[in-house]
Amino acid sequence: MAINLLDLVKDQVTGQLAKHASGFLGESESSVTNALGSIMPALLGSAVQKAATPSGSQGLMDMIGKLDMNSLGNIASLFGGGASNVNGLLNSGGGIVDALLGNKAGGIIDVVSSLSGMKSGSTSSLLKMAAPFLLSIIGNQIKGKGVSFLTELLGGQKSFIKAALPAGLGNVLNFGDFGGSTQRSTVSTGSSSTSTGGGNNWLKWLLPILLGAGLIWWLSQKGCGKKVEETVGDAVVAVDSAAMKAANAAGAAVDSMGAAVDNLFKYKLSTGFELAGAAKDGIESQLVTFVEDASKPVDKNLWFNFDRLLFDTGKATLQPSSQEQLKNVAEIMKAFPKLKVKLGGYTDNVGDPKANLKLSTDRAFNVMNELVAMGVAKDRLSAEGYGDKHPVADNNTEEGRQQNRRIAIRVTEK
Repeated sequence: MAINLLDLVKDQVTGQLAKHASGFLGESESSVTNALGSIMPALLGSAVQKAATPSGSQGLMDMIGKLDMNSLGNIASLFGGGASNVNGLLNSGGGIVDALLGNKAGGIIDVVSSLSGMKSGSTSSLLKMAAPFLLSIIGNQIKGKGVSFLTELLGGQKSFIKAALPAGLGNVLNFGDFGGSTQRSTVSTGSSSTSTGGGNNWLKWLLPILLGAGLIWWLSQKGCGKKVEETVGDAVVAVDSAAMKAANAAGAAVDSMGAAVDNLFKYKLSTGFELAGAAKDGIESQLVTFVEDASKPVDKNLWFNFDRLLFDTGKATLQPSSQEQLKNVAEIMKAFPKLKVKLGGYTDNVGDPKANLKLSTDRAFNVMNELVAMGVAKDRLSAEGYGDKHPVADNNTEEGRQQNRRIAIRVTEK
């Protein structure tokens, strides 16, 4: 059975590090503990990725070989030795973070700060503190063994990392091969967001009518005798009753569809892209109208709610039907190159507040990463989860809770 390095970190490092680092950072011990619960799997996952190549594994061995294992083995003494010891830890950790994360560190800091409630500067310092301790745990396991054992050890950590890592971090770090939230689900298992419904169900009524008419025409063309006339007549009688009923239903469906078409926001962007399926009062209409109106200033309290995003129940996985609206928003941002936005994730108040905060953050970051995948520059987007804070409806009703489960956009620059 594979060794779970995250369990070893939790047993040997997390508690003591949170206790002493919280005083140094000026953050609560619970916040630091929560942050470490995200930081450690993020760092370990990056180490696993690095160890996927021989040169990467050797690079990890070299970093571990430079650690002061005795100092890292006594956290209380290290922090009790004064600021110089801690600064040395931060310097050492900074190099490790750069080697493991590169330019992804900023995204990790944003997600962890949102999840834990810590200041971004504190999260950055904690990330640097945590890195040497994680490598020391790995170092103790590979002591006296070679690179091949390190590669094998880290290769067995993916399932543990997947179970511990918030989805938002998985997307930032591109942990798609670990499984989980970076992969799109093709099966709909429920929704936590509102949907406009729709569809072309009227076609199932119209098609039999057209097929029946086509059959009658074909038979009438194939012969001119009485037998053919009788056959055609029988066909007319057989089809007539069902066709009339179907026609009535189709007529009602077409009327309904016509009303739906009238309610669409028809707009062609400057890029030539025509928005698809957008409602007159939907997010596309609201966003375009706001951006185009120079008299309307950016307002930190003005949010526009997505109205066609669907997630798997209790998960951050976007359902495929969400792609149309995401594509519309991505194209709007391309058409207005100065536009920058923030994505907010929200839940109802059912369940554990911490779990709700995590879910809302994961969903917001998944939406952000979908927009990036569609060609929107990452530096034009930011994301944050707010859990059950800022409800827009009554959580005592199902309708209200459904409205509170949402993803919203706030324009930060235009």
